[in-house]
Amino acid sequence: MRIVIAGAVSSTLATLNQMIKHGMDVVGVLGYEPESIKNVSGYALLKPIAEDNNLPYKAFYKINDQAIIDQIQEWKPDLLFVVGLSQLVSDQIIQIPTNGVVGFHPTVLPKGRGRAPITWTVLNEKQGGANFFFIGDGVDNGPILEQELFDVSEDDYAEDIELKILEAIANALDRLLPRIKQGDITAIPQDDKKASYYGRRAPNDGLINWQTDANTIYSLIRASSKPHPGAITFKEDLKVIVWRAKLADKELNYTGVVGRILDANEEDHVLVQTGNGLLWITEYEAYDLEGNKLQQALKVGQKLGYYTDIELFKLKQEIDQLKKALK
Repeated sequence: MRIVIAGAVSSTLATLNQMIKHGMDVVGVLGYEPESIKNVSGYALLKPIAEDNNLPYKAFYKINDQAIIDQIQEWKPDLLFVVGLSQLVSDQIIQIPTNGVVGFHPTVLPKGRGRAPITWTVLNEKQGGANFFFIGDGVDNGPILEQELFDVSEDDYAEDIELKILEAIANALDRLLPRIKQGDITAIPQDDKKASYYGRRAPNDGLINWQTDANTIYSLIRASSKPHPGAITFKEDLKVIVWRAKLADKELNYTGVVGRILDANEEDHVLVQTGNGLLWITEYEAYDLEGNKLQQALKVGQKLGYYTDIELFKLKQEIDQLKKALK
């Protein structure tokens, strides 16, 4: 079967590698090339591997642009794989491949349809998955061609889930691609009665509320970590991005004000009091208001986070000083 693949993240690259490994008839590669990759988690450029394997390649910014639609039509695919792309393909594109458009989603479908699947998996799930399914008229609800499941550990970070997804993709495609080669595209309908949905998450949703308990904050840090933008807190005029943390031993006999750094060790890890329990911050980056990165910015005695009443009072003081200066 003639196959076209579109996308531009690690899952797209893993899928394309498997297609090459299995000798599939890939007649075109569409690579998403944004103006900036800053907000594209796990970005992977497909052009080098396409060129190395003599596969036709075309870059795109919007998948539904007429030039891209024309190119897909010219390639005359039997199947179009859209993997790791947040843009929805138009009905016009869906109608082009003779056997349909195959999508990808990394949850245990029909559970976990929708946005930010890796983050929500870390926060809420004990299992993840790699699903290849036919795209229809709903959100991740099409019949499933192949599904591979994996377990989620209570200490998994987002990047650990990503690695498990890539392994699951390889295993799923080792079963699916030989079937496709033989013309077998049998798919099993999803049970909509068991469906659940996750909503979009933005970088600021990684903001740490130190009033919550240590376990909740630890989960947020793991879910927000690389390849995502990281969990966020503040220390006065500094923005602190927390990449890694660990729960403190329950035997550790410290009590402090919520958000206060109570201790530090020789590895520059800092111990923070939460609303319930203690948490070690083990990897972080701190930036000033101009975006300059600072070294070893956190110290014992400092307090993390902004507190509304204090900040409002400081703001009123600054306004009062400005009024006096203007007079």
